[in-house]
Amino acid sequence: MNFGTAAVAELLIVSRLVQFAAVIVVFGCCAFRLYGLGVDPITTSADALTTFEAWFWRVTLVGAIVALLSALSLLLATAANMAGSAAALDPDTIGTVLFGTSFGRAWCWHLAFAVLAIGVCLTPKASWRMPATLVLSFLLLVSLAWVGHAVEGQGPVRFMHQINQMVHLLAAGLWLGGLVPLSWLLGRARSPSGAAWTSVARDVVPRFSQMGYAAVALLAATGAINTLVLVGSFEALVSTPYGRLLGLKILLFSIMVVLALINRLRLLPRLRREPRPSAPLAALAYSVLFEQALGFAVLAVVSVLGTWPPAIHHHSG
Repeated sequence: MNFGTAAVAELLIVSRLVQFAAVIVVFGCCAFRLYGLGVDPITTSADALTTFEAWFWRVTLVGAIVALLSALSLLLATAANMAGSAAALDPDTIGTVLFGTSFGRAWCWHLAFAVLAIGVCLTPKASWRMPATLVLSFLLLVSLAWVGHAVEGQGPVRFMHQINQMVHLLAAGLWLGGLVPLSWLLGRARSPSGAAWTSVARDVVPRFSQMGYAAVALLAATGAINTLVLVGSFEALVSTPYGRLLGLKILLFSIMVVLALINRLRLLPRLRREPRPSAPLAALAYSVLFEQALGFAVLAVVSVLGTWPPAIHHHSG
C-alpha cells in the first residue's frame, strides 16, 4: 500500500466518522425536542424551551454544516478511491462519480438534504422550521443507508437489507444523538441556578429512557440481521478481521446497554425521589458522557467496517 492509497483510506474513514456523528447528532437533537420537551408543554416552562431552542438551533446549524463538509470530503475520497488520488479533484472525475455511479446518485440527494437543512436553520423564526428540520434530518440519516454495504446484492435481499439499515440508523440517531441534548440538559440542572432545570430533567429523563428501550431493541434486532447478512456465521465472526472488529462493536454496544440499565434502574428512581438530587444528577451526567464516548467509539468502528469487504465474502472465498 503506497502513501496515496493509505491517505485515501484514512480520509474515507475520517469522513465517514464525522458524517455519521454529525447527522446522528442533528437527528437526535430534533427528535429529542419532539419527544422530550414537546410532549407536555405545561410541564416545560417557556423559559426552558426558549433556552433549549437557542442552543438547539446553534447545534443543528453547526451539525448540518459539518454534515455537508464531511459529505463533500467523502465524495472526494470516494472519487480518489475509484479513480486514483491524482484524479480526486478533477471535475470530470467528480461528475462521473456523482452522476455515473449508484453511490453518486444517492449522494446527490444526501448533499441536497444537507444544503436544505442549513438553509432552514438560517431562515428567520417561523413555525415550520422545526418540523422541516426534523424531516430533513430524518432524510439525511436514512440516506446513509442508500450507499455502502446495504446496497450490495440483488432483488428482495438488497431491498430488505436497505430497509433494515435505515431502521438501524434511525434507532442509533434516537439513542446516540439524543445523548447530546440529554447531556446538555443535565449540565443545566447541575448549574448553580439549575433548580428549575432539575424539574425539567425529572420529566424529560424518563421520556428519554422509555424511548431508549425501543431504540436499543431495534438496534439489537437490526444489528443481528446485519451480522447475519454481512458475516453469515459464528465462525466468520471470530476468524476474519471484519468479524472480529464487528465483535468489538457488539462489545461496546453491550457496555452501553449495561450503563443505560444502571441509569434506568438505579439513578432515575433517585432523581425522581430525592428533593435535592445533586448526587444522582452528577452520576447520571457522568454516565451519559461515558455513553457518548462509547457511542463515538462505536461510530469509529462502523466507519472502518464500511471500508472493508464483508466477512461473508472473505469466508465464502
